[in-house]
Amino acid sequence: MPNSNEIAKLNQLLSDIKVLVGSLSILDKATLNKDLVSLGTAFDAINFRVREINKTVSGLPKFMALPIDLLIVEVSKPNPDAKVLHALLDDQLESLRKIALSEILTLSIE
Repeated sequence: MPNSNEIAKLNQLLSDIKVLVGSLSILDKATLNKDLVSLGTAFDAINFRVREINKTVSGLPKFMALPIDLLIVEVSKPNPDAKVLHALLDDQLESLRKIALSEILTLSIE
């Protein structure tokens, strides 16, 4: 079944988006608690997951990549701003999630 490969990629994309949203939540909590260890871990997780999402979407039509250059610049700063990361990611992650769900439904019907 040719669609099963693409559905698997889309499911992986949804999983990666869920993990990235969780990492952003951890970042918010760590920022509030001024927990430097958790902040570092959250920034590393965000950096890694954004790269993984971009690898996945590069092989899928209809998907846009996340602004990795801007994210890397922000995460590389001595004091990255969680608000900037949210501004760069929140809307795009929701759009990617909706497109992925729509594509899974379409491929499942075919």
